Amino acid sequence: MTLVDLITSEAATERRGLLAAASLAGVANALVILLVNVIVQSNDSSDMRSFAMYVLAIVLFVLGARHTCHRTVHIIESGLHRIKARVVDKIERAELQGIERLGTAEIYDRITENVSVVSDAAAPIALCLQSLCILAFATLYIAWLSPTAFMVIAALTAVGVSIYLSNKKEIKRCLRDAARTRVAFFDLIMDLLDGFKEAKFSRRRSREIAEDIVQTSDSLRVITARANILFGENTIFASCLLFAVLGGIIFILPRYRVIDAPLLSQLVAGVIFVWGPLGMLLNTSQAYIRSNVALAQIMLLEEKLDAATREGAALSDAVDPWTGRFTAIEAMNVEYHYASEPGGGGFHVGPVSLTVTAGEVVFIVGGNGSGKSTFLKVLTGLYPPSAGVLRVDGVLVQPGNVAPYREMISAIFSDFHLFTKLYGLVGVDEASVHRLLGQMQLDGKTSFAQQRFTRRDLSTGQRKRLAMIVALLEDRPICVFDEWAADQDPEFRKYFYEELIPALKRQGKTVIAVSHDDRYFRCADRVVTMEAGKILAIERTAKDSIRTDAGPSA
Repeated sequence: MTLVDLITSEAATERRGLLAAASLAGVANALVILLVNVIVQSNDSSDMRSFAMYVLAIVLFVLGARHTCHRTVHIIESGLHRIKARVVDKIERAELQGIERLGTAEIYDRITENVSVVSDAAAPIALCLQSLCILAFATLYIAWLSPTAFMVIAALTAVGVSIYLSNKKEIKRCLRDAARTRVAFFDLIMDLLDGFKEAKFSRRRSREIAEDIVQTSDSLRVITARANILFGENTIFASCLLFAVLGGIIFILPRYRVIDAPLLSQLVAGVIFVWGPLGMLLNTSQAYIRSNVALAQIMLLEEKLDAATREGAALSDAVDPWTGRFTAIEAMNVEYHYASEPGGGGFHVGPVSLTVTAGEVVFIVGGNGSGKSTFLKVLTGLYPPSAGVLRVDGVLVQPGNVAPYREMISAIFSDFHLFTKLYGLVGVDEASVHRLLGQMQLDGKTSFAQQRFTRRDLSTGQRKRLAMIVALLEDRPICVFDEWAADQDPEFRKYFYEELIPALKRQGKTVIAVSHDDRYFRCADRVVTMEAGKILAIERTAKDSIRTDAGPSA
């Protein structure tokens, strides 16, 4: 998509109005040139009729130019709004693994930096549209004055414009390289901020990260400077082109008696009037090229988001075979393989077989890197199995019904996120929220009003308690907790295992929790031990242990 495509698609119903307004501005501008030349030639500046026509021409120019500018800006902004809404919709429908592979830095850059580039070009493009019409009518005026002079001017201008556009490919290449480098720069900045605590424990690590950021920034400086220098050279060349045209009119045409002195002054005035719109067109080409590159990057993002959306996973068309209730979840020989760079070996989980029944409490344990969190993401439908199947009450979980399956789950992962408000919850009872805040000992830390918590900048453990409140308010049949107790003090750790989980079980809810607290394993119906991406053992609280090599079905 180019900027012209964007304007054309958005202005389908008002193209004629835009063209009429731009033409009005062009005619009015040409009329101003004509009147100025007529008045100068007649030496009668007191003619009120000419003055009235002069004022009328200016008024018509302002009206046409204002309408063209206002509508073009609104058209471009409306188009950008539709693009942003479309991107957000594709993000919302995309699968987790696709978003993880794409990375947040590229998404941020495309819907902020690139959209801003196109938005900033709106006003110059509006002026460019009316400049085209002004240039057309003013050029006709010059041709009417002297066809020979017009041919000479047109030839010089054509040669100049072709030279002006000769570095267009290099400019586009520089802008594309700058876009890629800018994403890499954002990635490094986010890396530093996300790992700020870890960086503070090693001066060498901190310096190396900073050096990478500075080096990437310097690469971005070189690329951006090259593009801007090329744009600057074009602007200088445009001025030289004007001097060449004026020189041809003043020094060459009179020598061959093509024009006389009175006509010479009219042609010079006409060229000077024409050069304003032509200069606007040449200078606007910078914004146009930048906008086209930015739009191309946005379209590329949309293609990647399309690839991140599994076929048939449209939420609105999802079929719910369970209606919010289930008896058993069966993971049958499921595997998940993380994509890796060519020649590398990505992390692999599985094959894993596990059955979880309604109302059961299952703890998943194992060392770091054993595959617990990845298996949870497969079990909850966030990752599609690379092999094997996931069934709920005998129904295969697949793209067409994975959304209603997820709707049965409240999950708090280790990298959880608290939204600014309670999205997705309707009719939340504030009294219930305040009661839960009291139970979580957060009533003195934050409050609840207008569907949101008044404060979220709390400790990790306290934020996890807020996330637990949200999960309890969702009141779903399956609760998934990924090391929820890891950041809690001993008091709340005991509360989680000995009070909260039993209370959820009494309500008939299924609890699947990743845990390292072996002293509380007795609170589970079963403990599933994972190692190297597979189930090593399943142990019931009655201490009857089941061991398997490939992963048992229980």
